[in-house]
Amino acid sequence: MSRALTARAPRRRIFRRPTPLRAGEASRVLPLLLPVTTLSAVAVGSALGALVVDRPSVAVVAGALGLLAAAVVAEAFPFPIEGVTGATSLATVFIVAATVLYGWEVGTIVAFLTMIVVELARRRPLVRTSYNTALYVCGGIAAGVIVSVVPAESLGALVARTLLAATAFYVANIALLGAVVARARDEPFLKTERQYFTSTSVPFVVLASLSATLVLLWEQSPFVAIVLVGPLLAIGFYQRWLHGALERLREFDRLKDEFIAVISHELRTPLTSVYGAAVTLQEHTLDEKTQRALLKIISSEAHRLARLLDDVLWASRLDTGRDATRVEPVDAAAVAAQVAEAARSRLPNTLSLEVDVPERPPLVAADPDRLRQVLVNLVDNAVKYSPEGGRISVRLDRAGRDVRFSVTDEGLGIPEREQERVFEKFHRLDPNMSRGVGGTGLGLYICRELVQKMGGSIWVDSEEGRGSTFAFALPTARSPREGMSGEAQQPI
Repeated sequence: MSRALTARAPRRRIFRRPTPLRAGEASRVLPLLLPVTTLSAVAVGSALGALVVDRPSVAVVAGALGLLAAAVVAEAFPFPIEGVTGATSLATVFIVAATVLYGWEVGTIVAFLTMIVVELARRRPLVRTSYNTALYVCGGIAAGVIVSVVPAESLGALVARTLLAATAFYVANIALLGAVVARARDEPFLKTERQYFTSTSVPFVVLASLSATLVLLWEQSPFVAIVLVGPLLAIGFYQRWLHGALERLREFDRLKDEFIAVISHELRTPLTSVYGAAVTLQEHTLDEKTQRALLKIISSEAHRLARLLDDVLWASRLDTGRDATRVEPVDAAAVAAQVAEAARSRLPNTLSLEVDVPERPPLVAADPDRLRQVLVNLVDNAVKYSPEGGRISVRLDRAGRDVRFSVTDEGLGIPEREQERVFEKFHRLDPNMSRGVGGTGLGLYICRELVQKMGGSIWVDSEEGRGSTFAFALPTARSPREGMSGEAQQPI
């Protein structure tokens, strides 16, 4: 039943996304790979030779091609089963049916072509393609042995033969898969096999029952059975869609729980600071310097609370589509200067902020308030992650028909694997705040959504430990003269 060679035994997993074998693992599995793939090649050659000699009828060829097409589609689009990790392929249903209906030769060829077509389409490495194909071929051989020794003189006997053939295919397939995984990871053989058989038992029962149903219908009328193939595949695709919807709901529920936890923590910290400073001012007689320090704490933490609530409200507006963006010609240099000036008033003494704009920057097509908010979020993000003595730079550049904004810091940097995810909602680089940096994970998400609403794009260039540059590009605004001549760079 397994579709692909993997290097680790699963926990309640039927099929894993395959991972490349390491050098040591490849040498360990070679004694198993060679005989299995050799047996598979011999079986395929023997099956082809037998078919050439026997010359099957047109009806057999047509039926085998129909089952092959269904098997390829089923293998290419496996579907998940709720409660079981991984995806299940219906291809075994059609391979077993081909073996029971037309003999081991046809079943072996259908198994071989099903896997090799899909694996080549996925551009798998040669070693993995060979072994995965051999798994299906060996399963087809095992099913063919059952077909050759178990008579089918009645419908009951035919059902028994099909179920036994499906069982043989399943046992051969999973046993060989578990064996190569055990050798690759140098894990106990019996333990690995037990994990694989346990994790695949439920879908095996389902697929064996479908195989018996398909064979019975085919015996009555191949046309009726072909009609069944469509609903089977439709059920599979529907199951994929349904499982995807359930996964999205689970992810939403997880994000909700994480959001509540994050917001609770982010609210508690500034509220504690504000409450502590206010109580101290109320209950103690303090000198003017201490009073100013406490008032500064209250002011900065109140600003932090306001930003936090503003982020939450903006995320809600963006999700529900209630934000109206009004695009017009905007002086980007003036907006950048205003943002930088406001940031300097709250900037720690250990940080510096520079603004670099061209002498005559073009107007940009944007919503001035949304542009200001994006720059504020990026600058605040740079301040949050900058080390003491760090420098933050805000730049404007002309990039073809766009104006490019960039905010650069000398902070922690972002690992390459995280750079695509930093713009996702609630995603934080340091969720446990081990580096002492908090946040809701909404700021960059809001930036991305607002930039896209203004017709632009946003990205990050970063190297871990050497800082980050968050940049976004917006189209330039056409002047009235350009609009009259028809040479507009970007309509507003």
